[in-house]
Amino acid sequence: MKTLVVICAVTAAGLLVIEQGSSQNPPREQVGPLKGGGFLLNSGWTIRPAGVQVPVDTLPIATAISRNGKFALVMNAGYNPASISVIDIAKKGEVGRTRLPDCWLGLTIATRGNTVYAGGGSSGMVYELSLDAETGALSRTRQLAAVPDINKKGVAFIGDVALSPDEHILYAADLYDNMIAVINLQSGQLLGQWKVCRRPYRVIVPPGGAQLIVSSWGDGAIYQYDTRNGNQIGKTRIGPHTTDMLWVNQPPPADQGTSSYAARLFVAAANTNNVYSLGVTRDGQLSMLESINVSTTPMHPLGMTPSALGIDPSNTQLYVVCADANAVAVANIAGPHAVVAGFIPTGWYPTAVRVLSDGQLVILSGKGLGSRPNPDGPNPGMRARATTGGGKVADGYVAHIQTGTAAFVPAITENRLADYTDTVLANSPYSDEMLDPKTQGEQDAFFSHTTAHASPIQHVIYIIKENRTYDQVLGDMDKGNGDKSLVLFGEQVTPNQHQLARDFVLYDNFYENGDVSAEGHNWASAAIAPDYTVKTWPNTYGDRNKEPYGYQGGEPANTPPAGYIWDNAIQAGITVRDYGEWAENLPLNPASGARQIDRTNDPVLDSNIDMNYRSFDVQYPDIERAREFIREWKNFETQGQPPQLSILWLGNDHTEGLKAGALTPFAHVADNDYAVGMIVDAVSHSHFWNSTALFIMEDDAQNGPDHVDSHRAPVWVVSPFTRRGAVDSTMYNQAGLLRTIELIVGLRPLTHFDAGGRPMFAGFSREPDTRPYTVISPKVSLTERNPAKGAGATASARMDFSDADKVDDAALNAVLWRAIKHTDPPPPVRSAFGKP
Repeated sequence: MKTLVVICAVTAAGLLVIEQGSSQNPPREQVGPLKGGGFLLNSGWTIRPAGVQVPVDTLPIATAISRNGKFALVMNAGYNPASISVIDIAKKGEVGRTRLPDCWLGLTIATRGNTVYAGGGSSGMVYELSLDAETGALSRTRQLAAVPDINKKGVAFIGDVALSPDEHILYAADLYDNMIAVINLQSGQLLGQWKVCRRPYRVIVPPGGAQLIVSSWGDGAIYQYDTRNGNQIGKTRIGPHTTDMLWVNQPPPADQGTSSYAARLFVAAANTNNVYSLGVTRDGQLSMLESINVSTTPMHPLGMTPSALGIDPSNTQLYVVCADANAVAVANIAGPHAVVAGFIPTGWYPTAVRVLSDGQLVILSGKGLGSRPNPDGPNPGMRARATTGGGKVADGYVAHIQTGTAAFVPAITENRLADYTDTVLANSPYSDEMLDPKTQGEQDAFFSHTTAHASPIQHVIYIIKENRTYDQVLGDMDKGNGDKSLVLFGEQVTPNQHQLARDFVLYDNFYENGDVSAEGHNWASAAIAPDYTVKTWPNTYGDRNKEPYGYQGGEPANTPPAGYIWDNAIQAGITVRDYGEWAENLPLNPASGARQIDRTNDPVLDSNIDMNYRSFDVQYPDIERAREFIREWKNFETQGQPPQLSILWLGNDHTEGLKAGALTPFAHVADNDYAVGMIVDAVSHSHFWNSTALFIMEDDAQNGPDHVDSHRAPVWVVSPFTRRGAVDSTMYNQAGLLRTIELIVGLRPLTHFDAGGRPMFAGFSREPDTRPYTVISPKVSLTERNPAKGAGATASARMDFSDADKVDDAALNAVLWRAIKHTDPPPPVRSAFGKP
């Protein structure tokens, strides 16, 4: 059989090819353990962590060391019931785990006695515990209210805690109320609350206790407050997402003579690639000394996410947790100027680092050592989500099984650090050469606006849908890697999506980057999930903290490092039109041509949004959204040129489950499918078809069944320049799709994820095939509604469909499966990358 091979790109992963009409396919690369050791993540990065890995629970986020140095305490603040693990340092094993109603970030041990204090998260409390220094037994002793009335705590969320020098007063940060609670530890009473900066993250009480230093997650600054009255006495701009701080109580080395400073303060800013060094005068004034860049290469884009700090006992080595690089940077701070000496490889998404008295490091990894199958996945006969009360949970629920680790790494030597650094660099798919499209292969250059030859594609339409796995929709395709037994919305329901995959390119190895819904639209539009999202969604999904949601605009601490793709495009002079993304609806008005949008959640979109295109609302048909888009597209035909980048949210494939009286799941998904087909039909029959490409993607894979991985999702790339009838089994992800769009329209990457992402050009051709697409009419009813007392109606009635991802997705998909298949959901093969 004749084989057509198109060479398209050279990346860190090697030569990419697409083969058409041949059984001799290249080896399939997909997420999972690697033969030579390590684990390939869905981001395209590999983890090969250093040290002895001690399993703990979900989202380990903070550490403390007992006064005798025998035990390490680890705060587990993730989806599972909150707890503190006690690890025997010598034996490298967990000796106990103490449950708490909730906890988040704040963990400290008093210098006198063995009293432990933990920020109580959504409980509104600070928990006091007693540690047995010989056995490691940890027990609760008191709970200290950090709000005036615990029965009216509202959105109170208690994070970091700090003690006054005499340890009579405890200060606790209230994240959402923007307060510092002041608690008398002798009486246990709340003395008062001080209004402080937005989203107070870390709290430090310098020696002497005259002031409080607070880092602001939302303001990108650190603030100083007078501990006598809470008045603000200083503010220093640092960088976006100011997070961890570390006080060094000795002056910085001076180039010449004696330093004019009494101490140093190091501050991490998660939305930069920097840590900042500040000098502290004897009267407490702060001055910026230098920034320490922790990038791995000279041209490294944003995305390292420096968010936690540690220091060795000699105060000469600074350790910087780089969460989104799965690494800890090591900086020598012994001289007048800091020098980044190298990097230590960690597990997935490190959250904290601490140096022991013998130089040994303790490094927490919030997401552990990678993904794994869960054949004991969700069962509709069990509760789909754990509760803070410890209710039933499906054993294989990903947020339940995605546990973290505490790694114990031997003291760092020069030779060991050199080897570790080589590993960190090898783990990353990014290199500076990837910023130049010419180095990515002839095919990439041909489609890039950044080369001497303009791309033939002048208009990109980016459609974001909701929450489906590959097998749920395309598992019944007669080609590609599908499992027909897992199909819920097959060709009878989604004829257009099947025909588009058949006519153009079928991608059967595409993965979402986000773990859950809260992260999905951030990855889809910003090529990263901000550190705020990653550190707070587990608490929300664990049913401990319901509000504020804030993951799709409006939350000051949830901004991404380099903005969103529309910010990037508008800054570059690219014309943009937004349809429903990052917008809030007006009350529903079904009239054609009526205004639907109240406001946007990003002011940049204010003059670039179609106010008549409704954002997420399953009560409003996707075909009406399609009609509104088509109306504008036809106007562009008559008036000149359509935007170079159009972004659409088509979300009704989310469904409403079996909610009584609501449209059936089949009707919702068929409505979504028909809307997709209508848009492709209209565009392909327009004058601009020859210069247009459509990218159609789910925001995340959610928790549907998929025999490869729960994070695998369907994706469609439709254009005259895509190969007709091809199957592309190259491993791609959301970041690579964004990189493809960026290269086509001429945009810089947003973060190191899309900069290092694999472009999807293997499915493209130089020669256009301009045959238009004709929409296929629905094959199922678009108006059929669920019966009032149908199977699953009771469960669906308890679900919140007011926003895209407020629904318990595990329960929703169990309801859908049972309604459609009339059996229990099968035990799918899935990973720790996405919700089941």
